[in-house]
Amino acid sequence: MSYTFDWTPIWAHRGLIIDGLLTTIGLSALALALAVIIGSAAGTAAASRRRGLRLCAAIYVEAMRNVPLLVHMYLWYVGFAFLRLPPFLCAVLGLSLYSGAYVAEIVRAGIGAVPRGQALAAIASGLTHGQAMLLVVYPQALRIVAPSIASVLSQIIKDSSLASVITVAEITYQAAAIEGQTFRAFEVYMTIWLLYLVLVTAATYGLLLVPVTGAGDSPRGEYA
Repeated sequence: MSYTFDWTPIWAHRGLIIDGLLTTIGLSALALALAVIIGSAAGTAAASRRRGLRLCAAIYVEAMRNVPLLVHMYLWYVGFAFLRLPPFLCAVLGLSLYSGAYVAEIVRAGIGAVPRGQALAAIASGLTHGQAMLLVVYPQALRIVAPSIASVLSQIIKDSSLASVITVAEITYQAAAIEGQTFRAFEVYMTIWLLYLVLVTAATYGLLLVPVTGAGDSPRGEYA
């Protein structure tokens, strides 16, 4: 119980911590952007009237969600080593494909929550099916699923720490490096703990500023 706190090494290595924090932010932002794109496509397919599309979406979702994220990262970094992909890109691919499966289920539910009459009315007014989805259905679905997407973002930020095992110099990797040099484990990981807390809280509440509206109780259906 005679431990003496020393925060000097944290300040001395602030450059590494800042670099790691910026890498975490960049990794999480890219992974979320790709996850939303992938998840939107898979979620739309999952809400389709076409059995083949629904089957493909279901296979993707199950294949991604039922395998640990760490295995996804090792697959890209070690399994596909012949591709010589940078560790950062391997982490982005692993995170985005894994998280995209969760986004797909969120998007599928969001599309199902928009009354089918909205799309039919848009098509009747002269829009094509694609325009109706893009201009009418998706904006409403986005407002409905915004809180769930915020939850996915917070999870991506936390899951990005696993990228440290494939040598991505994000904040957890830098923390381990600093701790190995200074042996100030408590100070190092308490600092990282606080940074994750601030980052995840700010990101989550930032996305939650998007207004969320209900879709009413009108009949729901499939869109593609």
